[in-house]
Order: sequence, then C-alpha cells, then structure tokens
Amino acid sequence: MQPAPITFPQTPSSPAVFGGDEACLTIGLLAGLRAVRPGRPLLVVDGANAFDPFLVADLAYKSGVEPKALLDQIRISRVFTCHQLEALLRERLLAAVHQFRAPAVYFSGLLDPLLSDEAPTGEAVRIFRLVVPALRRLVGVGIATLVACPPPQSAPGRERFFPALCDAAAWVFQVARDAPRDTVQITCTKPQAATWTWEPQIGMIEARRWW
Repeated sequence: MQPAPITFPQTPSSPAVFGGDEACLTIGLLAGLRAVRPGRPLLVVDGANAFDPFLVADLAYKSGVEPKALLDQIRISRVFTCHQLEALLRERLLAAVHQFRAPAVYFSGLLDPLLSDEAPTGEAVRIFRLVVPALRRLVGVGIATLVACPPPQSAPGRERFFPALCDAAAWVFQVARDAPRDTVQITCTKPQAATWTWEPQIGMIEARRWW
C-alpha cells in the first residue's frame, strides 16, 4: 500500500529553508505572507536586495486585494553587509518581533551578505555561527521562520553554510521554475520526499535583485 502523499504545508514548521533558483525568493515570500494576521505583519530581512514593493502591489492587484493593505502587513529591514546582519541578529531582530507582534520572519537571501566577496572569509564564518542560534530563538518563541537562499550557495571557505542551514531546518525545499510552462516545481527533501508543481493562477511574479 502506497503512503498518502503529503501536501504542501500552509505554513511549514520552522525553520523552513527554500533553495534552488531565484524563484525561491518568491515562494519564500508567499509562504511568509500566509502567516500574517491583521495588525501582526510579516518581518522581512532582505539580504538579497530583492524585495520589490511593486511585486507585492502586483500580487495584490491580481488577487483582488488593495495593495496598501498588503504592504501594510510587511515590515522590511535591508541588510547589505555581513556586519549589518550581525547587528540585526545580535541586537535588533527579537526586539522588532516584539514591537510589531510579528507572527513570522522571512529571510530573503540570508546568506548573501556572508557569501559576498567583500566579506572576509574569517568574518563570514564567525558571523554565520550566529545564524542558526538566532533562527532557533525565533522558533522557540513561536515565530514562523522562513529562509530563502538563491544561488550562489557556496564560496571558498563557506561551503558548509547552506548545508548547515538545511541540517538545522525542519523543512527543506528546492525550487525550480519552468519558464516556458510558467510553472514552479517545489521539491521537499526534508522531512520526507515530495514534489509539487505550482501553476500560479495569476501568473508567475518574480522577485528581482536591485543592482
């Protein structure tokens, strides 16, 4: 007898890691938005420099929602350097969670500042040691925690960053877009193997990097 297929979770158990191609930025954002409630916004930590308010407005229009209403449910902190990420993880993130009563935190390109050529390898390794404990603290206070890591996933001396995130995650997804078909394949590798094909009813809306 074949086991029943698992369904894509409404809000994955935390931490949840989305890897693969650039489409993982969109899937991670959509998963995070599922957790928001009136007066309890999604916190976005944007290390990929990819958060696009026009994307969110387009999503709202196509879904029949007032764009301002959706944008009001998002609070964003852009992180451009590894030291800005360190300051956020050490000092600011939990305070922001409590300030805004946020039910979820979405890290868009969490590893990007640590994989940058401008970040010395030793500093990147030191700061990465803060990442998994910070994610666990969020989970420990009941915050849905989602992480998108588009390529590149490794750099010299930093090859273990992405695998270590996956080791610490409750759910791990690989995301791949089939552009000609306008579909996205989401493959779960943890906690058990499963694959879903997503055909957006409103058409695929892609996050874009601003550089």
